[in-house]
Amino acid sequence: MFQYIRQPIFKIRVKPSLFDMKRTVFIVILFLSFRSFAQEGILAKTDLFTITYDSLVAPGNFVFRIAVDAEEVIAFNSCNAPYVFLLNQKGEILEKIKLPYEGCLRNMEFDEFDNLMMMDNEEKTIYKYVRRTKKIETLPYTKPEDWYKSLNHFYRFFEISSIPTFYNNPDYIQDFYYTRFPYSYNLWLNYNDGYIYQFAYNFVRKIGNRKTYIALKRSDIWFSERLTNKCKPLLINLEKETAVYYDRSLNLILEDFAQHKLDIYQCAEGHDEAVQLDFATNMKQQKYGV
Repeated sequence: MFQYIRQPIFKIRVKPSLFDMKRTVFIVILFLSFRSFAQEGILAKTDLFTITYDSLVAPGNFVFRIAVDAEEVIAFNSCNAPYVFLLNQKGEILEKIKLPYEGCLRNMEFDEFDNLMMMDNEEKTIYKYVRRTKKIETLPYTKPEDWYKSLNHFYRFFEISSIPTFYNNPDYIQDFYYTRFPYSYNLWLNYNDGYIYQFAYNFVRKIGNRKTYIALKRSDIWFSERLTNKCKPLLINLEKETAVYYDRSLNLILEDFAQHKLDIYQCAEGHDEAVQLDFATNMKQQKYGV
């Protein structure tokens, strides 16, 4: 449901100092509240806490990854520092995790046991930070299905390779996107009922089985010109035929496929320089943030 759904969100402001002209970034954690399309003021924001630039990242490009666990602990990573910070809802740093990899993380999510899963940008390794032992394990990454199967038992027991997918040409970098695999998936799992959804060019479809792909009904496929295989799905309401997703142009989109309504929030506006933001959904799938 999109009524009064709330979520932690990062807001990045970059501005020069009046004295030494050094850049300062304030990371502000906010609550987002989504209301139904029939109501005014769909998006409302409230500051939670502020963190200074020097507390979390090193000088360089602003490319961020975040993830949120079931208890709303926020994992935060910047591309220019080989660390992941775990923050509570007060903005206090609970842990500072040193990564065995120096570079951008392509993906970062918590698994169903609240261990932090991380993928290097070259798609060679999956790192698993085990919260109980505070150690990092290295998992094999030989095909795109490995990432999803490492996250939870729903993906593990589903024949992901049975889903028709789109193919990539590894020798051609399209839209500044590189992958070493000849094919890839963009999947979203509904933890409430165990169904998997696939985002692709111009459509999102529900996979109508919990074990393998089967033929779909017309009602299982929603079409939109805004959708691509690079979108990041965040929430899906099957009953109301609505979805929240994040596109490659740094837009947060709330789309009603039944009523053909669209609300777009341009997240890149208001920044003094280019930043690459990120969104995440926790396991309860009621909250998300950037």
